[in-house]
Parts: sequence; C-alpha cells; structure tokens
Amino acid sequence: MIKESTYIRTFTPLQRQQMEAIAMAHNLKTAPQILFYALDKYMEQQQEIARLKRLNALKQNKIETLKQQLDEK
Repeated sequence: MIKESTYIRTFTPLQRQQMEAIAMAHNLKTAPQILFYALDKYMEQQQEIARLKRLNALKQNKIETLKQQLDEK
C-alpha cells in the first residue's frame, strides 16, 4: 500500500539525470513536481499507446481484407 506521504532520500545518478532533463524541459523545480508530472504523462502515454495499437489492428485487418478481395478476383 502506498503511504499518503513519502520521502525519497536518494536517487541513482541515472535517475537524477532523467529528472533533471524533465525539469529543464518543462520548467519544474522540485522532485515531487517532476515525479507527479512523469506519473501523469505515463498514464496519458499508456492510453495513447492503447489507442494506437487499436488503430494499427484495424488498419492491419483492412489490409488483410483487401488482400483477400484481390486474391479472390
């Protein structure tokens, strides 16, 4: 279970680098702002990925249907 409040004491060098890149790109100043921003974007990206996968599946089905129609002629 996740606590209401938590304090992260250390970050790995890679995590610090990633957070600094996000902070600079989006004018964020604190670690909690960066982490919450990343969490929000993660959820948005998951939805976008699911939407794109559905779109790809629909297009692939259409391609296969058109190929079948050509083969039948």
